[in-house]
This record gives sequence, C-alpha cells and structure tokens, in this order.
Amino acid sequence: MYLYNLTLQPASSISTAILGHFSGTKAQEIVVARNQKLELWQANTTTGKLSVEHSEDMFCRIRSLASFRVTGGSKDYIVMGADTGAACLMEYDFKNRRFKVVQYHEFGRTGLRRLVAGQYVATDPKGRAFMIGAVERSKLVYVVTRDSEARLVFGSPLEASKAHSICFDIVGVDVGYENPVFAALESVYDDDNDDGDENAQKKQVVYYELDLGLNHVVRKWAAAVPDTANRLIALPGGDDGPSGVLVCSEGAIEYYSPVVTSTEGLRVVIPRRTEQGEDRPVMIVTHAVHRMKNAFFILAQGETGDLYKVIVEYSEEAATQLGITYFDSIPPASCLRILRAGFLFAASADSGSHRLFQFENLGLETEPVNQQMLSLRELSSLILVDEVEGLCPILRSQVLNLAEEDTPQVYALCGRAAQSALRIVRHGLEVSELAVSELPGTPQAVWAVRRQGDFDDLIVVGFRDATLVLGVADDVTEVTNSGLLATEPTLALGVCDAGGIVQATPRVLRRVHADGRAAEWQPPRGLGITHAALNSRQAVVALGERAVVFELDTMGELRERAESLDAGTDIVCVGLPAVPQGRRGASFVAVGCADSTVRVFALGAGGEPELAAMQAVADAPESVALVQTPLGLMLFVGLRSGLLVRARVDEVTGELSDPRTRFLGACAVRLRPVTVRGGAGVVALSTQPWLCHVHQGRLRTIPLSYDALDDACAFVSPQSPEGMVSIAAGTLRIISVDRLDAEFNHASIPLSLTPREFLLHPESRHFAIIETEHGGASMPDKQSPEQFGLVRQGAGQWASALRIVNP
Repeated sequence: MYLYNLTLQPASSISTAILGHFSGTKAQEIVVARNQKLELWQANTTTGKLSVEHSEDMFCRIRSLASFRVTGGSKDYIVMGADTGAACLMEYDFKNRRFKVVQYHEFGRTGLRRLVAGQYVATDPKGRAFMIGAVERSKLVYVVTRDSEARLVFGSPLEASKAHSICFDIVGVDVGYENPVFAALESVYDDDNDDGDENAQKKQVVYYELDLGLNHVVRKWAAAVPDTANRLIALPGGDDGPSGVLVCSEGAIEYYSPVVTSTEGLRVVIPRRTEQGEDRPVMIVTHAVHRMKNAFFILAQGETGDLYKVIVEYSEEAATQLGITYFDSIPPASCLRILRAGFLFAASADSGSHRLFQFENLGLETEPVNQQMLSLRELSSLILVDEVEGLCPILRSQVLNLAEEDTPQVYALCGRAAQSALRIVRHGLEVSELAVSELPGTPQAVWAVRRQGDFDDLIVVGFRDATLVLGVADDVTEVTNSGLLATEPTLALGVCDAGGIVQATPRVLRRVHADGRAAEWQPPRGLGITHAALNSRQAVVALGERAVVFELDTMGELRERAESLDAGTDIVCVGLPAVPQGRRGASFVAVGCADSTVRVFALGAGGEPELAAMQAVADAPESVALVQTPLGLMLFVGLRSGLLVRARVDEVTGELSDPRTRFLGACAVRLRPVTVRGGAGVVALSTQPWLCHVHQGRLRTIPLSYDALDDACAFVSPQSPEGMVSIAAGTLRIISVDRLDAEFNHASIPLSLTPREFLLHPESRHFAIIETEHGGASMPDKQSPEQFGLVRQGAGQWASALRIVNP
C-alpha cells in the first residue's frame, strides 16, 4: 500500500517565482513554486498587500519555472520543470480557477536525477521555443506553434546535449526575430578534447541556436569564463538593449557576446562590505531584470543580502561599458522580481518571510560607481510595504497549550542567523485591530449604515432597552438627529434601495426617509415584533407563529403583503438574503422555529408564502442566514448547542441538499453576513469567532484568532474596504482580516542567532533557548542585524547565546 500525505499548512519556502499576465487581464501576477504547490499571487497596487488568488497541488517536486508568451498574445503561459521527467506547458484558467495543462511530454524517468532534464528552464523572449535542461548533459529544445484551432502545441524535442558536461545555468538570449538562441553556463569534465578547442576543459558560456528552417539545434559559439562563474543574466536586445549575457562569478560581473572580441571595460568588481576580507569575494545569488521602453534596469543580490544596480552602456550591437553601484540591503532572497507597478518582490527559501518592497527611487545619484568597498546604510531606495511570514525552516517544535485556549499552540524555532525567531503558531486567520472605543452599558448588537457615498458613515449599537447612533468621520461621535428611535432596542436595521433607513424594534417597523420624514407600521394590538430580517427591498417581521412580509412597490413605498407567513410554531429567528442583481426581491426567506426545525418559504409574486423545504436540527436555532455565495445560495443555521449547520438551497425550488454540521463552541452560534473578497460570507460567533466563506472554489469554515465577539457586521471604510465592526466586552472594535490564504497565523519573538534547541521550564513556563552561529558575530550598534545579517568571521569561530523567553 502506498499512501500520499497532504499537510494542512503547505511549505512556506519559495524556490522560484515568475511574473506575467497569466489570467489574460491587464493585472500583473506572480506565480510561485512552493515545493509541490503552484500558487498564483497578486500584489494590490493600492494597498501594497500580497494575496494568494489560487493554490494547487501539482503532485510533483517543482524544480524550475519560466513564463512564456507567444508573439502577439496577451496572456502568459507557464513552462514547468519538475521531477516527473516531462516538459509541461500550462495556463491559468481564470474562469474555472485552476491551472490547466496545455501539453505534457515525457522524456525521462521520474525523480531528481542529474541526467534527466527539469533543473533549468529558459524561454525565447519572442515566444517561439523553450529549452529544458538537466544538471548534466541533457538539454532539450521544444518549438511552440499553434494548431488549426489556435491552441498552443509543441512537437518532439530537439537534442542540444553535450556529453561529459555539467550545466550551471540556462537563459534565453534576446536576438529579436532571428533564430532563437539559448545561453548555457557549462563545464566539461572529460579529459578527451574531441573538438580540438583549447577552452573545452574550462567553464564556458555556450550559445545554442535553434535553426527554425532546418529544425535542429547547433552549438553556435562558446567563450571561456572564470571557473567560479555561477549565474547568467540575459540582457534585453533590439531597441531595448545590447543583447548578450552577463556572467556572474566570485567578486566580478562580465559581459559576453559573440560580437565582442575584447572584454576590456566590460568587467566590474562587485563591491564588498568593509568587514569582509579579500579572501571572501561577493557571489551573486539572484537577480531581476526589468524592461522599460528603450531602457532596462538590473538588480543583483549578493549572498549577504546587499543589492547592486548594474549599469550597462551600449551601442547598437553590444555593450560598451559596465558599471555597478550599491543600491540597498535586504535579507537574502531566493528570487527577485520587479513588478511594473513599482514593487520589488523578494521571495525566500530559508529565512521564512517573503517581502514586497516599493521603489522610492532607482538608486541614489550620490552613490559612487565601481567602488570596491561599500558602506551599509538604512533603506533609502526601497520601502517595505508587506511581509508574508513563513515557518521555513523549522528546526525544533513543541505542541503546548500555555495560553490555555480551546486549541493548543505550536511553538517552533524557525529561520537562521538574524532572521530566526520563536514563532507561536495558532490555527485561524490573523485579525488586524484598527480601532477600539469604550461603550456605555452592555451592548448586544451592532450595525453599519451607509447613507451616501462609498463608505459607511453610521454605526448603530443596540442595547437591551435603547439604541445608540454613532457618526463615523475623523473620529466617532454620537448622532442625535438620525431619526432612529433611541429609546427602544433595535432588532434589525438596514438601508432601503429607495432611500432611507429601516429600523425594526419590538414595538414598530420604522422607515426614516432621507429628508427626515418617518413612516411607521405597528403590529396588531397585543402582539409585538420578536424577530426581524431586512434587505434593501424587503422586510420580514415575526409575530409569534406568523411573520409579516413587506416589499417596496413601484412608488418606492414599503408595503405589507396581503398574506402573511404562517410557520405553525413559534418563530425564534429569521434570515433574508440580499436582493440578487436585476431582481425586485429575494425569492426565499428562512425561519428558525422553536420545535428545532428550520423552514424555507418561497416568496412568490403574490399570495401566501409557500413552504419550500424543512430541515430538522439537533437543537433550537439561535440564528439563521441565507447567503448568496459564489457557489450558490446557502443556508446557515446557528444552534444554541454550539453547532453550525449549513445546506445548499436550490435557487428554483428552494429544496435543501448536502447538509453539513460542525461544532464551533460551547455557546450559542450567532450569524451575521459579511463581505469577503467581493463575495458574500458569514461570520459565526460562539466562544470564538469563525468565518465561513468561499476560498479557491471551496466553502470553508475557519476560526479567527481573536477575542470572543458578542456581535459583528460588515463595515466599509477607506482603511479597510472589507472590514468588520464588532462589540466585545463592552467595547466597539473595528477589525479586518487581511490575509485569507493562511490557515495558521503566528506571533514572532525575534532571536539573534540560529536556534538549536529549547526546553520549557514547567513552573515558570519560560523557554530556555540555545542559539549558536558558526563564523558569526553581531553587527555594530547602529546597524540592524535583521536587515544586514551578521558579520562573518573566519572558520572555527563561533557565536553563542542562552536566552530565557516568556512566550
């Protein structure tokens, strides 16, 4: 038997990332590889926040990625190299929210093998072919064309292999519309020199040309490079640059091209830190090239995290002068990508966090060029705007419940050197607290009202025997002229499409018009309104076993329907969905009854509401909600026993199907609709708040890592377009959930050296942590180790620390 395991939390490290328009829209997106998961990220150009739009398990180990766009196309495709022994061309299906395989061709055995291609992938900048290479010998070139139905296809691979050669990097060279050319950094380890080339035994940069007419690959040109060369940077060609490649080696960057016969002036020394000796030259580990109209911008990062701006002066055919200058310092990254909107995405494979920076400038003009030493400084060209924290690598962990919460926490030692931390991991979404205000008395309910404009300007707080109206502007102040009844408790509140605010109290259903006029409906003598539900065009008020339905007429007046709803038993809660776009009202209403049932009634064009479905539940309902989610109309029922029941509602007949039950806590579950990423969701309140929403095509229920809330509702503000206003422990709180893609959140306690082991003292509940670092020492007091790392000493020298932490 062979079992396949899937973790709740995917790998947080990112090995590689690519940019492109993968959805076919104008928005630039990021596709990242996380071990065996492929994810589509977006950077919000307004807020500067990163979000995961889609995540999919590829069931293989992703080794390399490259973006691919055919000439004249508006959508980017993905070329993936993996341990499957196959070349895979994929696209992102925006409609169905999934990665779709366009074509898949097997050429070797599975597994991480040095002779099987997949370690490197490079594409032709004009979208005509791509090369996939192995660590040793194998290189395959695929020609991409379109079939009769305009679909992308590629034929059998063309061999570009060279025996007894080790490949260090592959890039696509920009040669315009001439035959596609790929550059490889190779080293031949065989003693036999079959070609008679005196440079055959050295490390070389080799050009492989794909002859589109003859349909074969030839070894066009080769040049010897330093033995320490480790990376190639392809330069733009045509009107945007000189073409050719930059070869990065220990302590230097050189320019190579077939049209250049001498490298004089085309080699620059990489500046090193003052504390680094001459025996520790800088090595480039990652880079980013950003193409602009008739120009380009190159950033390269050294192993210590320092960023360098590479300046290339060029003529029509080749580069004429190279320059390099210090740009900024950030933690070492596994991949750098420059977005067109002015952001720098720095992914990490071993420091835990992935960061998004915004460009302040393209480098200080006062920074000297081609200096061999550099002086560290705080960020001056970049601003950190977002950080996605990760757990990679986890060195040690313990599962404990030191906080005495409902679920235990995971205490993990993560990261290395100055980027290490003790992380306290909890299951649930992270909640940001934007504002907190004290309230008089004990509030029971809260609503947000938008009278005009794009943002909510009133917050209404309901008490046991009164209602408080607050105005939201630069600060929160009490409003006394809103027209709402302040001397009675509020059961439901909403904004009418025809203008005005509708308020339901135990005594009256009141509509306050925009001009201050008020219209009221009072229940029959001897009856009171027990529960109510509102949307923008309808109102349902419960009077014992009956419920009265109100609808907007053609004159914009709220009229009572002639026939009332008869549940046959006492109604204990009511749920009314939002009005669908283009409709005059909702088609169904749900009521929870005292006999532990939930009934769904169809609201036809006229006549008495008809019973469409009935669902028995395990306990008396506390609240009920009908929500139009991206997956369809859903019924949510919160029970007094702490259970949440959800079922799918047929939008034509109202029948219920696929009921699901989940235990949320020991207290009764209260439900309130909210907005999540432009769609409808539900916040469920028990001993802990929970969020029910559609995430990546699936409906999920996940806790919020926050205090227990008494009530909450959607709140739209300039600071948080999809926030919530809530009440808890006698306070009014405005909160937001910024990152919906992480099922776990964690608090961090920074450490200074790489942690090795930790133990818990059972009486004091403090952790003792051992930290050590080989060849490491602290930075000067004026410099931050989190940004610049540690000063590296010689071999055999250690830095160590014993730290006592109160988690």
